[in-house]
Amino acid sequence: MAEENEKKNTLEKLNEAFLDFTENVFGESGREFIEKTQTQVNEFNVAAIKAFVEFGDQILDNTQLGENEMVLKSSTTVKDLLRQFNLLEEESEEDF
Repeated sequence: MAEENEKKNTLEKLNEAFLDFTENVFGESGREFIEKTQTQVNEFNVAAIKAFVEFGDQILDNTQLGENEMVLKSSTTVKDLLRQFNLLEEESEEDF
């Protein structure tokens, strides 16, 4: 876990250095452009992940693979990991 935090800190430092470099070269508007682009890419990635999970759920339902215990457990594990990274929302009781 410490190694993951170290990698994350390194990536955050690298990202911040890149933003600083962009600001030094292109001014504040360059930094704002890069920050906006990063936000848009992150939003796109989250939307793509959600769409892929929904597609996977439809496939499981249509093929009745969701009845397979191993497939169901794998799907649940992947969804739990995505929730831990805030890429999926928690399921409400209405979803059941």
